[in-house]
Amino acid sequence: MAIGAVGIDLGTTFSAIAYVNQHGVPEVLPNAEGDRITPSVLLFEDDVISVGSYAKHAAVAHPEQVVEFVKRHMGDDSYRFTFRGKDYNPEQLSAIILQKLKGDAELRLGQRIDQAVITVPAYFNDIQRRATLRAGELAGLKVLKLINEPTAAAFAYGLNNAGQNLRVLVFDLGGGTFDVTLVDIADKEINVIATDGDHLLGGKDWDDRLIHHVAAAFKEKHGVDPLEELSSYHDLRQKCVSAKISLTRRPKVNIFHDYGDKVMRLAISRETFEELTEDLLSRTEVLTRSVVQEASASFESIDVVLLAGGSTRMPMVREMLHNTFGKPPATDINPDEAVALGAALTAAIEAAELSGEASPVDIRTHDVTSHSLGMVVYRDKQLHNSKIISKNTRIPAEKTRDDYSTTYDGQATIDLWLVQGEDPDPLKCSVLGHFEFYGIAPRPAGQARLAVTYRYNSNGIVEVEAMDLETGQILPHRLAGGHVTLEDLANNRAPMWVVLVVDCSGSMYGANIENAKKAALSFVHHTLESANRQVAVVAFPGGVKSTLTANLDRLRWAIDSLTPIGSTPMSEGLYDARNLLKPKAGIQRVFVVMTDGHPDDPEATLKQVHELRAMGARVITVGVGDQVQRGFLSSLASGPSDFHFCNESLELEGTFINLATELGAPSD
Repeated sequence: MAIGAVGIDLGTTFSAIAYVNQHGVPEVLPNAEGDRITPSVLLFEDDVISVGSYAKHAAVAHPEQVVEFVKRHMGDDSYRFTFRGKDYNPEQLSAIILQKLKGDAELRLGQRIDQAVITVPAYFNDIQRRATLRAGELAGLKVLKLINEPTAAAFAYGLNNAGQNLRVLVFDLGGGTFDVTLVDIADKEINVIATDGDHLLGGKDWDDRLIHHVAAAFKEKHGVDPLEELSSYHDLRQKCVSAKISLTRRPKVNIFHDYGDKVMRLAISRETFEELTEDLLSRTEVLTRSVVQEASASFESIDVVLLAGGSTRMPMVREMLHNTFGKPPATDINPDEAVALGAALTAAIEAAELSGEASPVDIRTHDVTSHSLGMVVYRDKQLHNSKIISKNTRIPAEKTRDDYSTTYDGQATIDLWLVQGEDPDPLKCSVLGHFEFYGIAPRPAGQARLAVTYRYNSNGIVEVEAMDLETGQILPHRLAGGHVTLEDLANNRAPMWVVLVVDCSGSMYGANIENAKKAALSFVHHTLESANRQVAVVAFPGGVKSTLTANLDRLRWAIDSLTPIGSTPMSEGLYDARNLLKPKAGIQRVFVVMTDGHPDDPEATLKQVHELRAMGARVITVGVGDQVQRGFLSSLASGPSDFHFCNESLELEGTFINLATELGAPSD
């Protein structure tokens, strides 16, 4: 029998792989050692990387060569494990675990496996889901789908209870993550109603409490900390994990630990263990009650409480759930295997659809978003999370907003910040990135109307697309990179390059140029008060007086050197300014042009301004005196609010101070 695809539960502490056999029944595949679950632990030795029990047991002898709990770092670009000069990120480490599962399954089945469904915690965000997809691809797998772990467990349960109408609460407490999901099972459909969780809460946290309790007792008795040495820490961790497991069956255990020449035996009762971890259990209870309330359900309406994850074997967990729902949790399915079995069922369906064959299982699942998707807006002098797709919306889901328009003439790009989370403050949400859409056809301000579609696909991954409504063109986009963070925006630290382009024609001689210098210096002072600002100075005629800098003395010297002479070659000044500010993602580019007259070559000047707009820059114009042609100068500005007029040069300083203040505020 050819296997279309497998289901993989990629866990924090243990992983499992399963498939649907020739009878249409999901079945866990034992690994090469004969175990049905594989420790998610890696051991690096010379040119060999081992995964599983051998690696786990080697942690005491070779702690620097062992990696555990990789899943908690998924999507974290800063995490690296280094062995012999080579760095491994979480995706690469997870891929090695997946390769172990894949290889052992291929030996067991006698055939190649290249397709899989991989499970993720329901509360994983977009970044973590993308990292999981990359790990699967690095392992040589075509990932047909990501499925939420509680949904997979509900699928496995639903197969055994087909034809019944049940409301099921899936309580999934694994080694490193916690999810709670409310599901309706009706006929041949499994509908997720609501979900919540904490991807940094799991059995490991219960272990850590016991480890630190024992270590504190050891230090109190012997005056030394057994956790200060890595091998002793791993030894104590293994003993505490074993003790935790024993306490699920026994009321009391003894933990023996030796460190250096010191030895201690400590008796731990189940009551003591539960007191140490009471707050952790409380966190799961709060989230469980929250899910029921979000679904507008009652506790009495829950027909079944389904357990998933090995940590649900702790008596304190089962007792809490019994007290909350008035019924004992179901024990129909092995909590260690429920997620892998559900993933296998999903894999069989996805593979059959892909190949055009009949599905071996006639059940469908419908999941929901675990986080709201929002965009960052600037309102009332603060950043806000403007929600677009709400949490617990059925996926795939999409929403289009067609109220975007350009704000200045020739605008070629728009920027969007996307976040996931429920908090109104975007800084308390997960930042997905700064998206820059480009290629907007040049038009007057407000005439380019754009529709932006926000989407959650069936994997719970975010997609975003922008279309020019006039041309029907889908705009290309890119992540703007790490030049600016949301914290920078909130604290007025977004990088900005500003070029002062100053008219130094003969008509500026005398008081006019002195007032212009004073205004320019005030502008520079106020602009540099905001972090991540650099200013350049260009004269026409006269060329570049200062390249980009945040050095006030250098800019003061450049401004002092401004000397009025000759005509008004504004196009040359703009050309010089444009060459100073090459386009760079994540950097705001602003050109401030000050003049008291009319350019020598208006057509060439307009051409230079169009070039500036094409690179996504903002153009601000300031005219002073009766000789200014306001209509022309206004046409150069990015929008009506970017043209300023002063009757005389004495008014320049106030205008420039206001400009600097406005540039210091975050943009929408």
